[in-house]
Amino acid sequence: MDVAVIGGGPAGTRVARQLADAGFETVIFENRRKIGKPAKCAGLVSPRVVSMTGTDSVIKEGYRAVITPPEGEPLILEAKEPKAYVINRAEFDREMAEKAVDSGAVLELGAKAVDTSFNGKRSVTYRDSGNFKKIEADLVIGADGPNSLMRKKAGLPGPEEMVVGVQAIIGEGSEDIHIFLGKEISPDFFGWELPHPSGTLIGVASSDGDAYDHLKRLVGKRGYLDKIIGYSAGAIPLGRIKNSVENGLMLVGDAACQVKPLSGGGLFPGLLSADICAEVAIDALENDDTSKDNLREYHEKWQKGIGSEISKGMWMRKIFKGITDREMNDMIDALKNEKVKKVVEEVGDIDYPSTLAKSVLKASPKLIKFAGPMIKNIF
Repeated sequence: MDVAVIGGGPAGTRVARQLADAGFETVIFENRRKIGKPAKCAGLVSPRVVSMTGTDSVIKEGYRAVITPPEGEPLILEAKEPKAYVINRAEFDREMAEKAVDSGAVLELGAKAVDTSFNGKRSVTYRDSGNFKKIEADLVIGADGPNSLMRKKAGLPGPEEMVVGVQAIIGEGSEDIHIFLGKEISPDFFGWELPHPSGTLIGVASSDGDAYDHLKRLVGKRGYLDKIIGYSAGAIPLGRIKNSVENGLMLVGDAACQVKPLSGGGLFPGLLSADICAEVAIDALENDDTSKDNLREYHEKWQKGIGSEISKGMWMRKIFKGITDREMNDMIDALKNEKVKKVVEEVGDIDYPSTLAKSVLKASPKLIKFAGPMIKNIF
């Protein structure tokens, strides 16, 4: 086998599609029985994701966002063009998998990888219908999520921090994108509410082990307790890792911690890195050299492309975690200034929040007090 892709999420299937297009025998091993189920992601993406994938899964254009501080009136942002899109995440994942299969990749559902090793070639042991099987491949792409087995078995570094997100599906429609701030909502993250194919998706993330309790409080505040029709949960890996390759192995997506630290969103950085992964993988396979030294080019390229933004995002997260509710109220009040609000509406970019931070601080230098000495790390 030329290539084994472990994981059938968007990053893995995007790499698989490009490798299959290049003529390499490519098999995707996905432990779920159905692509896109359960959908653990909120489904809020940037215009870049929609543009680069050509997805038909968009259910809402995001012109307006309502940001609710711990106390006081919300900050309402209204842009002239969409700053985000809400997608049907299950449908999006299926689209990506179908494109890979249409290009010639083979999709093996219900195939759970349980081990990997290297002895001249990379091998993967997986369980399928209760039976253990083993395959060898010239190259393995570990796209198996935040708790990546491929990463752990290869001895590659994990995330600096792991956050857990929990969401409830509400059987009642919602129009706006909402963000909820405050230590009661989450001690180190935030809450959200978005349109969903079944009504509304409301969620909370935190690293304190009490995400579900935080969610129940938020759902209660919103008056949705008797309207819950389902739940979903997932881990969010945060931080810039030092290595994402080994002999015959490349990590991509959440497995490589390619996630925006402020929002927890992984689609844009994962897809961007998937393209780099495919480019380097094709060259390595054509030259019959999948050694870690040769594959290191991939790690260096994606780090150069989005690694800096991940590092800046982690510093911004540290600043965010240190802000009290009172300071958060003051900060949101400062953002309500018409000049500053206009900057946020015009420059706002959920993929590159450091760019917005710089523009906002230039428009309102007094906001620097919230960052303190750590401000130098995002400039």
